[in-house]
This record gives sequence, structure tokens and C-alpha cells, in this order.
Amino acid sequence: MNEYDGVVIVTGAAQGIGEQTARDLAALGAQVAVADIQLDKARDVADSITSSGGRASAYYVDVSERESATRLIEDVLTTYARVDALVNNGGIDAQGGGWWIDDDHWDTMVATDLSGQWWCTKAVLPAMIEQKSGRIVFVSSSSVYVGGTDISVAYCAAKAGLIGLTVALSSQLEQHGVLVNCLMPGPTGDTGTPMNSDEVPEYLERHPLGFGGAQPISDAVAYLLLPSGKWTSGSILNVSGGRLRGR
Repeated sequence: MNEYDGVVIVTGAAQGIGEQTARDLAALGAQVAVADIQLDKARDVADSITSSGGRASAYYVDVSERESATRLIEDVLTTYARVDALVNNGGIDAQGGGWWIDDDHWDTMVATDLSGQWWCTKAVLPAMIEQKSGRIVFVSSSSVYVGGTDISVAYCAAKAGLIGLTVALSSQLEQHGVLVNCLMPGPTGDTGTPMNSDEVPEYLERHPLGFGGAQPISDAVAYLLLPSGKWTSGSILNVSGGRLRGR
């Protein structure tokens, strides 16, 4: 018996956390829309899922463009007539150093890591409200609370904005049966900008749980989408391997 029989959109699903999440949700029985700007890779992931007995289709999306984000939702609704969950994972990493970033970098980070998540969410909300059910998961970053001399302030600002979206939207959407939550991943070791060889030993000494890869983040998404998450709303879920404490 399938544990989850809903239609789920996962953005940024061609690799890393998004790919793992798409594969795991499909294994639970979901119909997964594998969405990414890297369409060929998204197709490979979807084909791999279907060849293993799962249900998945690939979609192009550039979340930094409002029209593209909206079109993704429209296309999935046209095909399946409903969306039960949206996992807002699509984004770009903290390239660009510190406070000396240029204006283009700021605009790109905010458009991709914050506005893009909002555009996808805004487009899917009417359908979720009409069906009186839905789950939305934002994927933020533990860097919001930790920072760092080599982490873009635009990246941190954009990812912090997802916390505000989670708090505000959850309080307004619970009455419609829509639950909104946010994940705070730590360094996974296999996504984003890798640490250099000098940083890894120091990190592992301070954080003995090490790098968890994408799997713990995917597991957290499944918790929120399955019945286990039916009483979780407005949460900022720490899945950082000890990088964050007390949050």
C-alpha cells in the first residue's frame, strides 16, 4: 500500500536535495513533478523513477522568472487537476563572498532564493485553498543564523525571507487546510559549494554528526507531507546535524 498518493511538485529536483526528495516521495507512492532549470537532468531523474516503478514527470522551470514559475504550476494542474504539496527547493548557493557583492548578484539571489519560492507558492495556493488541503515546504539554510565571512549577505537575506513567508503564510492558511513549514539544512557535504580541505577537519571536530548528505532533508520533507506532519504548521525545522542548536 502506498503511504502517500498525492501530487507533489519538487523544484530544483535535478540533483542534490531535490533529487533525493523526488525519488523518496515517488517511492512512497507520490506522483512527482520533477522541476528544474536543467530539463535534461530532470528528465533523467523522472525516467529513472518511472523505470523503478514510480510515477514522475519532468518539467522545466526557472524560478527566478515569475512567468516560468507560474507556468510550471499551471502545467501540473492541467495534467493532474490538483497539487497536494509543493517543495520549494529550487535555488542557488551562496556564491559571491561577503558584503562587497554587486547589484546583479543581489538581484539574482533574491529573485531565485526568495521571490521564486513566492511565485511558485502564490500560483499553487488557489488550487490548494479550493481543495481545502495542501502542504508547502520551503528549504532555507542554517547559514541564516550562522553567517560566515565567505557567505553572501544576499543569500542569507533571501533565505531568511523564507522564514518570514513561513510564519505569515502558515497563520493565514491553516483555516484553509494548508500547512506551511520551513527546513533549515546544514552543510550536506554533497550539495552547494563544498568546503575546502582545510575547513572540513575543523567542521567535523565541532560537529561530530558530520555531513548527512541529502537524505536527512528528504526524510524531513516526508515527515511534513505524511500524516505525521498533520499537526505541524509554521515550524522552522532544524535539520542541520548540530550546526544549529536551541532552534
